[in-house]
Amino acid sequence: MTAGQTSRLAAAVQSDAGRVRGNNEDLFVCDAAHGIFAVIDGVGGQSAGEVAAEIARRTILERLARPLGTAAERAREAIALANNEIFKAAEERPEYAGMTCVLTLALVAGRRVTIGHVGDSRLYKIGPGGMRKLTHDHSPVGEREDRNEIGELDAMRHPRRNEVFRDVGSTCRDKDADGFVEIVEDTIEDDEAILLCTDGLTDMVTSARVEGIVDELAGDPQAVVDALVAAANDEGGKDNVTVVYAEAPEFARAARGARADAESAPPSDRPDAWHWALARRTTWFACGTMLGVIAALVLAWGIGGITAAARRTFSVGEAGSPYKKIADALKAARAGDTVQLEPGTYAERIVVPDGVDLVARVPGTSTLTSDKTPPNGRPAITVAGSGRIYGIRIESTPDAPIGIGIRASGADRRIESVDFDGPMRAAIELTEATAASIYGCRIRTSQGPAITMTLASDVIIAANTFIRAGAAGEPALLLKDELRPLLSRNLFAGYGAEVVRGISPDQRAQLLSGNFIVGAEPVTAR
Repeated sequence: MTAGQTSRLAAAVQSDAGRVRGNNEDLFVCDAAHGIFAVIDGVGGQSAGEVAAEIARRTILERLARPLGTAAERAREAIALANNEIFKAAEERPEYAGMTCVLTLALVAGRRVTIGHVGDSRLYKIGPGGMRKLTHDHSPVGEREDRNEIGELDAMRHPRRNEVFRDVGSTCRDKDADGFVEIVEDTIEDDEAILLCTDGLTDMVTSARVEGIVDELAGDPQAVVDALVAAANDEGGKDNVTVVYAEAPEFARAARGARADAESAPPSDRPDAWHWALARRTTWFACGTMLGVIAALVLAWGIGGITAAARRTFSVGEAGSPYKKIADALKAARAGDTVQLEPGTYAERIVVPDGVDLVARVPGTSTLTSDKTPPNGRPAITVAGSGRIYGIRIESTPDAPIGIGIRASGADRRIESVDFDGPMRAAIELTEATAASIYGCRIRTSQGPAITMTLASDVIIAANTFIRAGAAGEPALLLKDELRPLLSRNLFAGYGAEVVRGISPDQRAQLLSGNFIVGAEPVTAR
């Protein structure tokens, strides 16, 4: 914990390991006297992320100590030097293989702010016009959020949230390389503040809440950063969290004055307060939420007297329930409904309609097996279109084989926390599927590949465990038509070097970066 102050900026920092991680791989710079602020998020197995972050901090400060070039040139060169030092250290020490970091650096001189940025840490500017993100997330989900294709809450919960396509240290780079260092030039006026943070904050706390905390505690920088870190931990603290905050001398007074005006002015005398409120991000967030609720109600209840279509849940296997078979409940279900399985074994082949969710009430206790009717080896579950399959087990045996665990086509199908076990031609087969996600599954096969993909696009495969139980030479992923799904934080065990088939060796190496491979050269994940 550090604090500093110049004639213009009062600043403070707080960093914490969070509630889940055993160590803190974040580092920071909070040098208000020299106008240098940074957050650095180390990436790598065991202690390697900490090493990468420390190399980055040391190298950046050494370069910035030499006042040569413009602020943008200094920031760009400092980050490039840090990148190459990390890459060199990783090549020389096997235990550091794969280590990288992401970072955001801010140089403040007078009223000018120069930002050098790589990855998914962030810098916000806060002032009378609300809170605005000046950096761009160099990640698939962050890009979609920046383009307003998905909302903030959806982005925070997205299984690909922690993927990045820019980092510091994974390969040797020139300072002027395209698609490497993002440079942003802006200002900080007397009634404004800046906030730098790692994704441990923004993955847990909404921007509206961040802005509210800053406004409430303006004037006490240490209280601001302490409260933001506490808020991230209160929401679960799933990652290290670091916050650097600096405010100009009039920021606190402006924030308090605007809040007091809005709260105390009579309704007939509020033009200034309304103007302030309309400029706030929190106001627009609240309005957007209200409009979303209204739209949802309109869709749910219908327009012009159409009968309301409430979501329903059909329980299967529960005492007193009319449904003993999954297929019977699925026949009664329509889009938006959920079919929920009680613990037990279900010997069926089923077709899940578009828009229907199939879930286990207690994950891992509802098992789907073959119904043994010829021809054996057909799919246990066939799905077309959107919906969720969650928490069930699919078990194949030599006496009652299942050919395909789940055969999916159509758009927006989510397969989450599903257990696949036994000999199958494939655990999951995606054919002409778009926007599909496979998350948190355990796939243990002793025959064919775990996942096959044909004519599929925008597929996310994240946080799964793939285990090859037999000696067969099939890969975990069999890709056709030069498909390239997005892989993140998966564990592959027993496949040797051939985890993926259907793409070139260079494409394979790039695809598997950010995953774990047991029995081959390890690839570290963030």
